[in-house]
Amino acid sequence: MATNKRARDTIALAAVAVALAVTVLANLLADRRFARLDLTSEKKYSLSEPFLRILGRLDDTATITYYISGHVPSWFETTKRDILDKLQEIKTAAKGKIELEVVDPTENKKLAEKLAEEGFRHQVQDINKDQFSISALFTGIKLAYGAEKKAAIPAVGQAEQLEYQLGSKILEFTLPKKKPVIAVCVPQAAQQPPMMMGRPPPGSGYEWLQYGNWEGAKEKFDIKSVDVTESNSIPSDAALLIMVRPKPLNERQRYEVVRYLAGGGNVMLIASPFKLSHEFGWRAERTPTGLEDYLKQVGFSFGDGVVADHSNVQMPKSLNPFTGDVEMAHFPFYVKILENNIDHECVLTRFMPALMMPMPAEIKLDDEQLKKNNITARVLAKTSRQSWTKPFTETINPDTELVYDPNTQAYTGPKNVFVMLEGQFPFPYEGKPVPAWMASADEKKDDKDNKDAKKDDKKADGIAKIEQKPGRLVVCSAPEAFHAMYLGQRKMGNQMEANASIIVNIAETFSLGDDLVRLRAKRYETRAIDKLEGKDKDFRRNMLKIALIFGMPALVIGVMLLRTLMRRATQLRYERKFAQTTGPSSFTP
Repeated sequence: MATNKRARDTIALAAVAVALAVTVLANLLADRRFARLDLTSEKKYSLSEPFLRILGRLDDTATITYYISGHVPSWFETTKRDILDKLQEIKTAAKGKIELEVVDPTENKKLAEKLAEEGFRHQVQDINKDQFSISALFTGIKLAYGAEKKAAIPAVGQAEQLEYQLGSKILEFTLPKKKPVIAVCVPQAAQQPPMMMGRPPPGSGYEWLQYGNWEGAKEKFDIKSVDVTESNSIPSDAALLIMVRPKPLNERQRYEVVRYLAGGGNVMLIASPFKLSHEFGWRAERTPTGLEDYLKQVGFSFGDGVVADHSNVQMPKSLNPFTGDVEMAHFPFYVKILENNIDHECVLTRFMPALMMPMPAEIKLDDEQLKKNNITARVLAKTSRQSWTKPFTETINPDTELVYDPNTQAYTGPKNVFVMLEGQFPFPYEGKPVPAWMASADEKKDDKDNKDAKKDDKKADGIAKIEQKPGRLVVCSAPEAFHAMYLGQRKMGNQMEANASIIVNIAETFSLGDDLVRLRAKRYETRAIDKLEGKDKDFRRNMLKIALIFGMPALVIGVMLLRTLMRRATQLRYERKFAQTTGPSSFTP
C-alpha cells in the first residue's frame, strides 16, 4: 500500500511540474506568436482577409506607436487590454513589416502636453470607491512609414475599429502617386436674390459631394467636378462618375455618359422623376434626366409616383403631462429601409443597420430586357411590404398625406429604391455620327453680338466607335437621401448616417477594391441570429435568451451528474466482484 501511495504522489508531482512547464512555455510562445479563438459568425475578433491584404502592400517597415495612460478608468481596463491584444496580433501578422511601441505619456510631461495639443488627451468620467471624478485619458495612435509618410489617430476607443482605422491609413501610404479620379456632376444652385449680410447663399445641397467633403475623399481620390460640357466633360480615366439629379441632358451629353458606361465605366445615378421641396410651402415639379429612353433600353425605369411606407421616420409630436406618454408623428414619405430589406451580401451595403430614403420613387426592373442585354440586376434596398405609392401631381402636398390608418391603408408590396446593374451596357451610337456639342450660353451670346458668326451648333466629331467593356450602374431613386439639409438636420440626420457611407463604399469599391469597405462593415453591430426581430418573434427570442443563460450551467451539471452515476456504478461492480472473493463489503447492497 505504501508503494502505491508513493507512486501516486510521484505521478501527482510530475503532473504539477508538467502543467507549470506547459503554462510557462505557453506564455513565452504567446509573447512571440499571438493567437486567439474567435467563434463569432462574422469573425468579428479576428484579423480579416481584407486587412491582411492591405498589410501585404507594405514594402517597408511601418511603426505603430500606441499612446495609452498607465492608469485608466476601471471601465476602460478591458478595452485597453483588447486594444493591446489586437495591436500585438497585427504586429505578428505583418511578419516583421510593423514595429509596435507602447508609450505612457503621463510619464513625460512635455510629451503629454504635445499630445494634448494634438487631441490625444480625452476627458472621461471615472468612479473609484464610490467617488465620481473627471480624469484625463490618453488613447491614440501615430503611424510612420518611410521618411515622410505619417498619420495620427487621436482617439482609439474600440479594438474592433482598429482594422479600419489602421487599414485606411496604410492604404493611403501605399497608394500610387496618381490617385483614382472620381468625377462628380451635381445640379447647379438656382439663381437666388442677394442674401442678408453674414448669411451664405443657398447651394444645391450636394456641394459636399462635389468638393469631396466626405470620409477619406481628399486623401484617397482626385475629385473633379464636371458638368458634361465640351470644356468639362467626363475624364477618360475616371474610376467613377457620380451624377445627382442631372438636368435634361442634350444628345451630346447623353452620348458622353453612355460612351463612358458602355466602355466599362462605373456610374452612380442619383435621380428621381420628380422633386418635392419645401421652402415657402411645398413645391412639386417633374425632373427628367434626358436618359429615360436609354434606361428603358437597358432594362429599367422610374415609377411615376411617390413611395410611402408604414416603416417610416417617427418624431415626437406631443407629451401628455399627466402620464408622460409621448405621441409620435409618422412621416410615411420619409421611408426607413429596415435591415431585413437591405442586401447584406453585397459589399456596398454589407451589415448596414438601416437606410433612410426621403420621398423615393420606385425603380421598375424589366427582367426580359435585362436578360436580353445580359445585364445582371441586384436589388440593394427595397421598402417593406407595408408600402404604397401616391400618384405624382404638381399640387401634391405631403402635409395632407401624413395621417393614415395602418389598419385600413391599402398596401401594394415592397418597392425597389436602390439597385445595381452589371454587364455590357448597350451603345446605340455605334457606327453613327457623333452628336455635336451644343453651343454654350456664352458662345451663343458672342454669336448674337457678332453678326458674321455662324449661329448653328458645332459640327459632329466623326463616327462613334468604342471598345465595349462591362460596366456597373448603381441607381438610387431618393436624391434627398444625400442632400445636406437632411444629413445635417439635428433630429433626422442621426437616422441617415448610413446614407453617407454608401457614397464612401461605392467610391472605394469601384476605384480601390473592396478591402476597405469590408473592414468598415465590421464596425456595424452584429446582426441578430436568424433575424429574430419584431414582436412576432418575442417567444423565440426569449427562449434563446433562457437557453444562453441557463443552458451551459445545465449542461455542466448534467455532465457532472452523469460522471458521478458512472463512477458509482463502476464502484458497485468492483465491490460485488470483491465480495465474491473476500466476503461482503459495507458498500454492497
